[in-house]
Amino acid sequence: MLTLLGVFAVLLLASTIRSTAGFGFSLVAVPPLAVLVDPVSAVVVAAVLAAPVSIAIAVKDRRRIDRRLLAVVLGCGVPGVPLGVWALNALPAEALMLVIAGVVVLGTVLVWRKAVLRGGTATLAGVSLFAGASYGATGIDGPPMVAAFQGLGLEPRVQRATLAVSFASTSVAATVGYALTGHFTAELGGLLLLGAPGVALGIVAGELLFSRLDAERFRRVVLGLLIVSSASLLTRAVTG
Repeated sequence: MLTLLGVFAVLLLASTIRSTAGFGFSLVAVPPLAVLVDPVSAVVVAAVLAAPVSIAIAVKDRRRIDRRLLAVVLGCGVPGVPLGVWALNALPAEALMLVIAGVVVLGTVLVWRKAVLRGGTATLAGVSLFAGASYGATGIDGPPMVAAFQGLGLEPRVQRATLAVSFASTSVAATVGYALTGHFTAELGGLLLLGAPGVALGIVAGELLFSRLDAERFRRVVLGLLIVSSASLLTRAVTG
């Protein structure tokens, strides 16, 4: 029972942070879920439940999508997802834990430094391939994609809309991959059913908090959570 309550609380917090700060769902959700359940279930639950949030944003902002950049992102990102799903199935739990820890630490550093990756569409193509594979294996793809998009100098709403379609596409591709490789067990279905209301409540809470919080102060709080989460997951991965 405590485990189930923990899963609900983690997904509620992750969804609230995503809706308020605009980033961090999987970065916040995957590390504690990997400790509460197991790394494979953590990745699948976070990846599947992140999809509705991205799809909702993509539909709402569809008129602002940069279709040229989106073609690059989808053409390179979606083919990377099967590589990640293969890694999720092939790696033993201890190795997968290390991979997740490494990606979480990388993502935390990118968010902390407000990283900008320059190089135009060539950089975007390479990052998209990496992000697709990362999403399939760890459920995390946001920070490198945000860094690559920030290097293109896009208007914020165009960036947000195009990224939302990218995230929604990798989410759907990963979900199909997980289904085809037999990850949707009765136990996982229970976790998804439990987590879905937490995600929905988090979206509502995030919208309410968005206009009431100091954005930079909230960002620092989230980064603090990510640092603690990264450190605890890395310690768990190294010590077994």
